[in-house]
Amino acid sequence: MTPPAVILVVQASSPRTPGTPDTSAEYREMHRSITHAQYAHALTLESLQAAQAQDLPDRLIRGAPAVLHFSARGTPAGGLRFLTDDGGEAPISDQGLCKLLTEFVAEGLRLVVLSACWTYELTQLLAETVPCVIGTGGPITDTSCLDYSRTLYSALAHGRSVGKAHSIAVGAAEMYGADVRCLPELRTAPGVFADALFLVGAEYRTPPTRTTVKPRGSGLPWRLRKKPLPGGPGLRP
Repeated sequence: MTPPAVILVVQASSPRTPGTPDTSAEYREMHRSITHAQYAHALTLESLQAAQAQDLPDRLIRGAPAVLHFSARGTPAGGLRFLTDDGGEAPISDQGLCKLLTEFVAEGLRLVVLSACWTYELTQLLAETVPCVIGTGGPITDTSCLDYSRTLYSALAHGRSVGKAHSIAVGAAEMYGADVRCLPELRTAPGVFADALFLVGAEYRTPPTRTTVKPRGSGLPWRLRKKPLPGGPGLRP
């Protein structure tokens, strides 16, 4: 059996920066959604906390996850923001990030989720090589991010495809009141069909083999017999 698919959450926001998203809350919601799902045993959730830019390649070299989830802030001019040595944040190069992640597609990276504002251009760049990429074109609230992520990973851990899980999560976030102009969008690499991409492998869906239990004995058919009561047929005990 193949090992569980790894979902790596990169928590790259500084708590010192005003308006910083609550990355811990998003991680808790994701963990809760996966833990209570039907195929929770098929997924492993990991986190890269207080992530600086140099932490990402070091972690990927140790093993590529199936899903890379960035819980961070974006900038209107482009670039995900990572923590710096002084406790602040600084954007990284979109082009550089794309080149880095492309190297790990052959090792199993299948989905990148950009849970940050203004990531539409980065989504398009990544989708040239990464099978599935999810990002948003404008500002998005913490609440909407939480609602989307919670539903997305619940659906994935219940065996839905990436395409179906995304559609369900978008519908849920809109139902809860998210701005429809800034909801996350899904892009796919050429030749990739999101509705055919699953995180839960087929081997995890196979029901366990049941062994028939036979009654102990000589193997002859059982027959119910009345045992005559002592004292004759007309007496009760």
